[in-house]
Amino acid sequence: MSKNIAFAVALAVLGLAAPPGVLAQARPNLAGTWILNYDRSGPEVAGNGADVPFPSQLVVTQSATELSVKRSSVRQAPFAAVYKLDGTRVTVEAPDGITETGEARFDGATLAIASRRSFSSPVGDTVVEFLEIWTLSGNALSVKKTMTQEGESQTATAVYEKGA
Repeated sequence: MSKNIAFAVALAVLGLAAPPGVLAQARPNLAGTWILNYDRSGPEVAGNGADVPFPSQLVVTQSATELSVKRSSVRQAPFAAVYKLDGTRVTVEAPDGITETGEARFDGATLAIASRRSFSSPVGDTVVEFLEIWTLSGNALSVKKTMTQEGESQTATAVYEKGA
């Protein structure tokens, strides 16, 4: 399935799963520094054995047409992207040896970010696809992430809280 089709399907499913009235909500302001709350996120998103990787911090700036996201973790090089909110594919700034593209689009009050990461490893070329669904509730940002590699998918949800 092409990436654009997968992104469109994800948005359609998101729309079908949303309660009535949710899609009519305005875009939330996601700007700020968001810190991963390990206790609210659960054990599957933390530590070396995490099934689905999440950054420990997100720094987000937002305009009417763009969303800039800088992702950082203690033991990983940072990733950064300036997403066009119309779903246009952009290049993600990634560590050496990793190529990543992504696209983002709001659907009412929910943000969907789809990305594709590729890199070489000892077992050959690897491609990993991610779909993130961001939902803001008060001072908490939930990020539900599905990671797909070699036809196998895993999903986990992390909760971030706005830093001071």
